[in-house]
Amino acid sequence: MSIPIVNHSLKYNPALDGLRGIAISLVMLFHIWPEYFSFGYVGVDIFFVLSGFLITQIIYTKLRSNSFSFKEFYRNRIRRIFPAMIIVVLTTFLIGYLFLFPSELEQLGKHIKSSAFFYQNFRLIGEVGYWDDAAQLKPLLHFWSLSIEEQFYIFWPLIIFIFYKLRVNLFISLLIIFLLLITIPLLINIDPFYHSLSRFWELSFGGLIYASTTKFNNVKQICKSQWIIFMVFLLSIGFAYENNAFDLMKTLLIVITTGLLILNISLQPDHKILSVPPLVFLGLISFPLYLWHYVFMSYMHIFGLESQSYGMWVVGFSIFISYITYRYIEVYARRQTSYKFAFLLFTMALVVGFLGQYTYKQKGLPGRNHLSKNNKFNKQFIRTPATDKIGVSLITKILGHKPTNNYIKATSNDLSKKFIVILGDSHAHTSYPGFAKEFNKQGYETLLLANSSCPPYIGGAMGKNLSDVQKCEKKILDMQTVLNNIPKLKKVIFVTRGPCYMYDIGYGIVDGGGKPDNYHFKNFFTNRTSYDQKEQFFDVVENTFKQYNDNNTFNFYYLLEDPELGFSPKNCMERPFGLFPSECKLKFTDYITRAGEYRSNIKKISTKYLNIHLLDPKDLYCDNSYCYAIKNGKMLYADDDHHSIDGSDVQAKYFMKDIMYDF
Repeated sequence: MSIPIVNHSLKYNPALDGLRGIAISLVMLFHIWPEYFSFGYVGVDIFFVLSGFLITQIIYTKLRSNSFSFKEFYRNRIRRIFPAMIIVVLTTFLIGYLFLFPSELEQLGKHIKSSAFFYQNFRLIGEVGYWDDAAQLKPLLHFWSLSIEEQFYIFWPLIIFIFYKLRVNLFISLLIIFLLLITIPLLINIDPFYHSLSRFWELSFGGLIYASTTKFNNVKQICKSQWIIFMVFLLSIGFAYENNAFDLMKTLLIVITTGLLILNISLQPDHKILSVPPLVFLGLISFPLYLWHYVFMSYMHIFGLESQSYGMWVVGFSIFISYITYRYIEVYARRQTSYKFAFLLFTMALVVGFLGQYTYKQKGLPGRNHLSKNNKFNKQFIRTPATDKIGVSLITKILGHKPTNNYIKATSNDLSKKFIVILGDSHAHTSYPGFAKEFNKQGYETLLLANSSCPPYIGGAMGKNLSDVQKCEKKILDMQTVLNNIPKLKKVIFVTRGPCYMYDIGYGIVDGGGKPDNYHFKNFFTNRTSYDQKEQFFDVVENTFKQYNDNNTFNFYYLLEDPELGFSPKNCMERPFGLFPSECKLKFTDYITRAGEYRSNIKKISTKYLNIHLLDPKDLYCDNSYCYAIKNGKMLYADDDHHSIDGSDVQAKYFMKDIMYDF
């Protein structure tokens, strides 16, 4: 497959493209087979250092030859970045328009705007973690790194220009900049992965590496250590194995070794490994390949296909379409020297961004004719608001301060009325609408009081670190205070996840893919050597049952978790044109394998306490062969484990006789 080499601002070095080839290979392997190539995410860090090196070299070389122009610099950036970006984003939108449901396309619209305007990294802060499985359902998530690079290009040329005009030492100046940038995320509380100020230091280190070639005459001695540097580079990649969070020290290691390797190959272009044709080829198409492969992989997840099973097809097709993009779009665009052409590309990017904004504002274009048959089901995937004014008013009245709990709703703030409280986590939140409706028919008010990933077990605060646990403890204490201060509290219904807390592992690829959630009880952080998550879970369940059993002022109900699907119920709906069908059911044996130990132990503990009543949803969802996401034409799930609006109603009606028997 012949591939042309476009004109470069600098003398072409194939080994640098070979390094790009390694970086894009790592990223693809990580995205498609994360369980085997957990270290592959460092490919982005390699790209950052390489970009910082090259952009600094281009700017400084042109300054020294008195040929640098800001206008030309940004024209070249537009020619380099915008053509592939526009094609990929528009294709992503077209696929979404044809196959995504309105809620999915609405989210994609937001991401199209932030990707086209290069602030996708800020969009993702607080929305999804890079290692979260939900990340795989965002086709443009990977634009976070492109956004950081483009933001860096805004101010970096000006910094280099100022240093050059002031005739200051470039190496010393960039060393100071690097030290300042790497210190920022240590001093201020910002997202360590997505925030630009958490990443600019990596690009600046690439600039520092180039500056070293202008400062020191003996850097050529590094060529004698070619193989040592390359081996240390590979080892630094290996240190990232099984990492599932941003680690500054591991990142610093890969950045330093990448910088040394770049310094080596910039002085010795005929690197025996990095100059091999397959790596150079991948490097030449690395930019479109980075953009395309994640879009394809993400859509496979959205459509319920296992990308791991089709991984080789994803790789092969991504390489093919990336070659076409490079050969017939990138090469053409980079040969155009007209500023009018660059302005046209800039205008097209603006149009793409506004297209995303329009799609978002129109709620994902629900009026598309080819989606009409799924309108009823699609409404089930919309989560109700987490709080309402009545609930917050009621809890504030009791506590004397504004509550910190995540889910607070109520049908009344009049404490003289009879209340039933729905207590728990996010599962309590999705159970609330149905129960509130049914209890209202019986003349009772309902209060929802729940936390996100902080189940209110007595002595069972959880979190990813000790600080999280302490916040959770405070929330649980406030919940107990509320329960103790509702005069006519008649019943408490406790609704939380089960096996997830017990095993610290979600279920199915949409819920962690078998990877730990890293939510632990307090003992994990204070006495890790003897910690057992499963044992701790059942201990806090028993503590909770004992306390509520001893409280004779209200009846206590524990709702066993509904079957975890292990897949997204959105795939139960018929995608347009009859593609990507799903059976929309879980084998009963798989459900029992996952939840059997949880169910049997909870039942065993509950038999010790007369005031603990179990609500078992098994027969609501399952027969002897399968558990179903859709029953009697109603979608029961909003995602792989939470109830939909209809599911909440169906569940409430199913349990009303058991709950209201003594009223």
